[in-house]
Amino acid sequence: MNFMQRALRHLTRSKTKSLLLTLTFFLIANFVVVGFSISSAAAQAKTETRRKMNPVIAFQVDFDAWYEKYMQLEGDERKNFTSPKPDPELVRKMLADSRVKAADWMRSAVGYADGFEPVPIQRPTSKDEDDEDALFSTSVVMSETISGSGQQNSQTPDMTMLGIMAPQMTKLEDGTWKLASGRMLTQEEIDNGSAVAVIDKRLAEANNLNVGDFLKLKLYSDDEMKAIADTQNNNVLDLEIVGILESSEELSNDELQWASTYSNPANQVIIPQSLYMQRDLELMTQFHQANPKAQETTPEDYNPSSVIFVLNDPLEVDAFREQYGQNMDEFLVMDANDEMYQRLSKPLDTLTVFSDLIVAVVLINAVVIISLVSALTLKTRETEIGVLLSIGVSKVKIVAQLFTEVLITAMLGFILACATGSMIAGQVGEQALAMQVQENQNNSTQSGFIYSSSSSDSLFNEVSQEEVTASYHAGVNAVILIQIFILGIGVVFVSTLIPSLMVLRFNPKKILMSQN
Repeated sequence: MNFMQRALRHLTRSKTKSLLLTLTFFLIANFVVVGFSISSAAAQAKTETRRKMNPVIAFQVDFDAWYEKYMQLEGDERKNFTSPKPDPELVRKMLADSRVKAADWMRSAVGYADGFEPVPIQRPTSKDEDDEDALFSTSVVMSETISGSGQQNSQTPDMTMLGIMAPQMTKLEDGTWKLASGRMLTQEEIDNGSAVAVIDKRLAEANNLNVGDFLKLKLYSDDEMKAIADTQNNNVLDLEIVGILESSEELSNDELQWASTYSNPANQVIIPQSLYMQRDLELMTQFHQANPKAQETTPEDYNPSSVIFVLNDPLEVDAFREQYGQNMDEFLVMDANDEMYQRLSKPLDTLTVFSDLIVAVVLINAVVIISLVSALTLKTRETEIGVLLSIGVSKVKIVAQLFTEVLITAMLGFILACATGSMIAGQVGEQALAMQVQENQNNSTQSGFIYSSSSSDSLFNEVSQEEVTASYHAGVNAVILIQIFILGIGVVFVSTLIPSLMVLRFNPKKILMSQN
């Protein structure tokens, strides 16, 4: 008779003991199912939360950490403690990654129209506007013009130069910008600092400009140039228009009340950042030579202070950050709307800790209880074991028999628990999550309003707490079942380990003689 047949016969003979062991494993398994179900549902809900968020990563300075360090310094240390910038070589590697769909790697600067008219700001007016408001509105317009000439005051910037270092811009990808004619700047033109530009369709129509025409921009006003150099040659960018964009960007009514002409989206001109750096650096070098006490400008000063990446898949965000976020400056971060993600995920994280703690405590108790029960019942079976050993049954087969007996009762208990545990997990999980969400909302209300000025804010999207909780569903699936049964086998193995050591020390002759 093999050990499996002996195990089955023992279980059928000892019905009460078998039933109690099965019930014990049933109760243990229910707790394990609840813990695994809640933990799995929380992890899935976090995944769905990330999936609902735009896959945007802002590679930028952690200003709060940097400012805290800055305030701790004094004198020359504070003066030399400059804000770090993303390493251009690292950014280029990130741009070449197939997971990147678009990126904004650029630096803006104001400039001056030379020989053409910027698109004016159309400020909103009200019919019941009083005389004082009307006078103020008129004064704003008059401050931007010279009497009747239609020319803007040379001392007031009226254009924005977007110096880009990569052509795959996010607004082209999301449809905010569309090429009406021509093309976008190429990477080769950007790297070489070619004198080319892409302008807005509204600016082109206002000045009857087409692809192939030339546009002149001044970096500084005439008055500013008097303090920089005696020559005006390097101050003017003579740009060939290679593309015209049709943009859906508009200023809001509130912005229009105070906006300057250069902040009008229609007055944005896209140029290679290397071209702007080359010209401006020449002027700043001349200024430094004339004013040695002024801080010297270096090429590194023209590197963008932040880079915005948009990935193909939201679920690739964490892996992307982990790959490129190592060995960075301590004050640089890759922010993927972490503040909102952490706030929404906090209740789920709490549930995960809660469920993992339940599973750990239950398993430890299960091993202790089953080991104790097995060891105590083993004493009542000494005669049976002595007889088996005396007729030549190996100790290994006896241990296998004990393991099989416990395993059968464990599997029966776990199978029964899969049905009841799923229902319990759903009810317990929903109630626990509701409590955690309520507590999280109360804490958020007490903490007050948090202001963020990140340039990536317009690309980050909002996900509500209700959307997160709606994706939480605790239940039993195939993966959880496999985990439970593997864990059950492990518990049985560890629980029978101590009794097995006792069996290995048994001497059949001494056992039978002690019975006499």
